Amino acid sequence: MKKIVFFILMISLFIPSATTSYAAEGKWKVYLDGTELTFSNSPFVSEGTTLVPFRNLFEALGATISYNGKTKTINAKKDSTEIILTINNPIAYSNGASFKLNVAPKAISGVTYVPLRFVSETLGYGIEVKSKKIYLNAGNATAPTTETPAPTTTPAPTPTPTDPAKTQDMTIEQIGELSDRVVYIEVVDQNNKAIASGSGVIVGAKGEIITNYHVIEGAHKAVIYTSDEAKYVSSTVLNADKDRDLALIKIDSSNLNLPTVTIGDSSKLKLGESVVAIGSPLGFTNSLTSGVVSTKSRTVDGQNYIQISTPIDHGSSGGALFNLRGELVGITTALVESSAAINLAIPSTDVSTFLKKPQQSKSYTAAAPGETSSGSTQSATAKQIENFLNDEYSYLTQDGLDLEFTWFVSYSEDTKNILIGGAITDVADYSSLMKMQKKDDMVIPDLMYYIAEELHDNLNVEKAVVGLYLDTYSKTYPSAYPSESIEREGSGYRVFHNFIFGMFDYKEKRMYYSLDIYGDKDLESIRI
Repeated sequence: MKKIVFFILMISLFIPSATTSYAAEGKWKVYLDGTELTFSNSPFVSEGTTLVPFRNLFEALGATISYNGKTKTINAKKDSTEIILTINNPIAYSNGASFKLNVAPKAISGVTYVPLRFVSETLGYGIEVKSKKIYLNAGNATAPTTETPAPTTTPAPTPTPTDPAKTQDMTIEQIGELSDRVVYIEVVDQNNKAIASGSGVIVGAKGEIITNYHVIEGAHKAVIYTSDEAKYVSSTVLNADKDRDLALIKIDSSNLNLPTVTIGDSSKLKLGESVVAIGSPLGFTNSLTSGVVSTKSRTVDGQNYIQISTPIDHGSSGGALFNLRGELVGITTALVESSAAINLAIPSTDVSTFLKKPQQSKSYTAAAPGETSSGSTQSATAKQIENFLNDEYSYLTQDGLDLEFTWFVSYSEDTKNILIGGAITDVADYSSLMKMQKKDDMVIPDLMYYIAEELHDNLNVEKAVVGLYLDTYSKTYPSAYPSESIEREGSGYRVFHNFIFGMFDYKEKRMYYSLDIYGDKDLESIRI
């Protein structure tokens, strides 16, 4: 296996560096109704889009602004218009409608830049460019010129931590008040004809809902009904795991503040412990039933479940199973047709693991593709794989951290191996990812595992070699990185640091990986 490590290191020397360049075209000037605006840092042009410091622009246009450093989100309001922009995310929102930007907002040397045209036009200003002078005029407004895309990547919802002080059991009636965290889901086909229904649990205040995969499988979109009879549409799937029968979907609206569940630890359940299920059996929404834990670990068809006596039925799939502390301990999933009250729920420990996986917005049909035959062969070309990754996975969210990747794909010289590289160029994001890895040693392997799954499910890629890199430039010698990953470039240094590499083989059903690329540790492996 160590020969493979050397092979990957040699490959990395020949893979072109993926960097972002900005046009150095001289100083641009911006005028608002004839008066030149003053910016803390000079505007610049990137890929034909003028970017300016966000705070100076919004204040000049009379908008109030707030910035969330955790989510890297800018929220600006003026009169009846609200704009939401996120650093490194090409999707912007104006009053809930989504727009695709040619260039995403960027944070450079501590300064956040936003696209001038989109912001100005959205707030009612016309824009005219003459040479290197840009004129904004209040009386000559046009609609934003960007296209409305498919729904965008949403940061992974963070499960609400359990309140340590909340140790007293609640009454069944009090548990019933948590029904506002459970929704009724009706999935429809392309003709808006209902084809199935189920339940879901709100895990994110912005409309992130977890349910069973089989509830949404084959659907074109879903209609969500909350307990207060509000109706929403969901056309976005943030993640799906057919084998574990879990799916995370998102309500399309961007202005939500929904109540969320507290996710508990199902491993602490005890035999005979009382539990309560809330769902929509047979379409009877927000139905509550109670029972006990019959077995805390029951293997059925190779998967682990909590066996409960709590009655459920068709339509309960994707619903909530609560303990008497009001914590979500399971997702009700299946029943055995018998008089023995044998019902099954996916443990909350599996739910928590699923929610930590990288997220990427997809349509329902893309997230639940048709079956592929086990005897099929890999047919996607390197260019197709590269285009797919850059189109669909240039932005990933890992445990709430937004990561921007540039992907490059080629074949090995003997054409037997597909070589896939993904580069992060933001040092701050890389550092945050490393901190997360220190707390949980499976964070980065899970990221690569997710990519392997997506390539297999969408392009039938059954075997590939993958490396993830930090690609950045430093004016001083970057001693924090191995010397093998540093090269002199101009007056500074180029860092092209491989922080994980691996091989996945779906025929062998294993993924091999190493986080010690420049050391001599053996490869680790997990089953896929």
